[in-house]
Amino acid sequence: MRVTFFASDKQREQDLGQAFIDGVRKHGDDGCVNALNGEAQTADDSEAAIFVGVKSRELYAANRAAGIHTVMIDKGYSRHRIEGTRIWEYWRVAVNGHHPTRYLGEALPHDRLKLLNIELMPWHERGKHILICGSSAKYHQFYGLVDPTTYAEGLVAEIRSHTDMPIYYRPKPSWKDAREIRGAKWSPGGRTLDLYLRAAAVMVTHGSNACFEAVCAGVPCIITGDAVAKPISSTAVADINGPYLATDRQRRQWLANLAYQQWTMLEFRTGEAWATIRQQIDR
Repeated sequence: MRVTFFASDKQREQDLGQAFIDGVRKHGDDGCVNALNGEAQTADDSEAAIFVGVKSRELYAANRAAGIHTVMIDKGYSRHRIEGTRIWEYWRVAVNGHHPTRYLGEALPHDRLKLLNIELMPWHERGKHILICGSSAKYHQFYGLVDPTTYAEGLVAEIRSHTDMPIYYRPKPSWKDAREIRGAKWSPGGRTLDLYLRAAAVMVTHGSNACFEAVCAGVPCIITGDAVAKPISSTAVADINGPYLATDRQRRQWLANLAYQQWTMLEFRTGEAWATIRQQIDR
């Protein structure tokens, strides 16, 4: 198999691209790192196109339309930092999608999960508010959604038709155009997510990775899109007063499966990551 890794001029993407291709070659496959040029490039001489983040919406669509497999890479769900730096240790991987949800219903070993040292808290029994976690404008463009503010306003209205519990709206912290919305208390991005999870009864989101932290913290989720917690969550706002509560065994298996969808730079370079990614592409 041959793959093409499309990388921006950011050094971390260049390094990631080279590590990825090194790992591909360790398995007898081949590939190259191509520079992004701002157009909807396709990996015409490859079976798979690799790229980083939802900024690659046109790239994703063009390659899918051309029948080329896609592998989207982004910040890991476990945001461990490399000691002494601000760089995250894990990168998440999604084959032919934005999130790897189609691969989270399996029963993979728990060996990689042990490396992450994740504490799984019991489900909250008496939450005091509902938390809406928003995504970026780029994310909404990727999915063809209305802008994040309008989308959140719609969620508030729908939630309010089912409950009078207080609602907090927390837009994506890095989204600079976020503003307060009627019917919800403002949760500015400068405050840590943990502060709002402590007393939350339910989190509602389309695709924020905050649902990963919510599930680990014992906060049930309602996923209206394809967020990573979808396989163990409710998907309808109408369930706001009684969201699905996965068993601890189900949550641990979900985490174990998810651990096989995020990798370190070293694991890309050695080819350990590619061994799993290639299996998913071959399916």
